[in-house]
Amino acid sequence: MTAWRTPDITAAEDFLTGAVADVDRAMRSAQQNLKGKEPSTEDVRRVMQFAKSSDASPAMRQLADRIARGAGLSWRQVLTGEAGHDPLVRQALEADRAKLDELIKGETAPPPPPRRPARTEDDEPTQFTEDAW
Repeated sequence: MTAWRTPDITAAEDFLTGAVADVDRAMRSAQQNLKGKEPSTEDVRRVMQFAKSSDASPAMRQLADRIARGAGLSWRQVLTGEAGHDPLVRQALEADRAKLDELIKGETAPPPPPRRPARTEDDEPTQFTEDAW
C-alpha cells in the first residue's frame, strides 16, 4: 500500500520527521537550561516590554496581545514552559529565542524551608501553661 508514496512525499515525510526531532531537542535543551531557575519579576517586565516593541516578531506581539486580553495565559507560564503546549507560544519563543535568552537572567528558586523534626514522647513541651506540670 505504499504505491501512493512518491519520492516527493517520502522526502517531505523525512523533512517533517527531522523538523520534529529538531524541535524536540530544542525544547529539551531549553528545559534543561531553565531547570532550577524561576523568571524574576524583572525578567517578566523586560520580556513584556520587548513583546510590545517593534523589535519583537509578529508572533511575539500577537502573544503579548493575547495575554493582555486575559486569555488565561500569563507571562510567567510562558517563561517557565507551562504553556509550551500552545502553538502560538512555541512560535513566538522560537522566533525570538536569541533576544529572550538575553533578557531572561532568571533567579535561583529559593530552597525549601527547613523541616522541624517531629516531636517524640520524650520531648519536653515547648509551651508552658498553668497545668502543664
